[in-house]
Amino acid sequence: MLPSLPALRAFDAAARRGSFRAAAEHLSVTATAISHHVRGLEEQLGVKLFERTGRDIVLTEEGRRLAETTARAFSMLEDAVQTVRRTARRVVRLAAGPIFTARWLMPRIGDFWGAHPGVQLEVAPSFRPRAHTEGDADIVVTWERVSDMPEGAVKLLELRPVAIASEQFLDRNGPIETPTDLLRAPLIHQRNQLGWLDWFAAMGVRLEEDLRGPVFEDANAILRGAADGQGAVIGWLPLIQQDLNEGRVVRLFNEEIAPTHGYFLEIASDRRAETIAVVNWLTAQRAGSV
Repeated sequence: MLPSLPALRAFDAAARRGSFRAAAEHLSVTATAISHHVRGLEEQLGVKLFERTGRDIVLTEEGRRLAETTARAFSMLEDAVQTVRRTARRVVRLAAGPIFTARWLMPRIGDFWGAHPGVQLEVAPSFRPRAHTEGDADIVVTWERVSDMPEGAVKLLELRPVAIASEQFLDRNGPIETPTDLLRAPLIHQRNQLGWLDWFAAMGVRLEEDLRGPVFEDANAILRGAADGQGAVIGWLPLIQQDLNEGRVVRLFNEEIAPTHGYFLEIASDRRAETIAVVNWLTAQRAGSV
């Protein structure tokens, strides 16, 4: 016969957090209750699950094996409960990068509400949206190079790279008259160096050495750094058009480079009517993306 679910839950919480007190706080019970459940579980299984030294607890070998299983089991249960809850409430969960969420999706959200008042859209901004595909998100929007478009994905938006910085940056590091001049200036990168590498290649600049400069995941942080004069960055049209219009940054050149990156939509295994409605609405926005 399996041990009780409360006992297994108490053990799992203690194993994850490394103390009965922390487990008790997580489960909103007393540390004594956690200790009682664990002791009963040990008696029922006939093994010691924790070594106790004062207030410290350490998993035994048997405890580690059980903890690995309970972690997987409770994770599967939580995912299943979330899926059932979303289905019952007509919730569609979308994972996307913060700048896509703020610059592309938010200006259109009123239109979505008007078109689908019965669907509750939950948006999870994430630097790594694809990490949400396992039971956590119904729709994922990723930022990729056009050449790396995921198989089966739908292209939502193409992005053209332009070199941007602030007037303050130009006063400190100018003049910037040719693309080669940027090789001696501070550069800031988003996620990796591919944005700048693609830009220099498109501008006909051959790099003799590796690019330098800090790398950030958050495009909003990068744009803030550019506006503050911390470095030159690759901006992506049309997402940065408002920054240009308001003078927070300026284009360093009048380059016209073909799109190198884009946002791509991927659907998880969920094929509910609500999910398909959101997908259809998102793809319908492509005509007005620029």
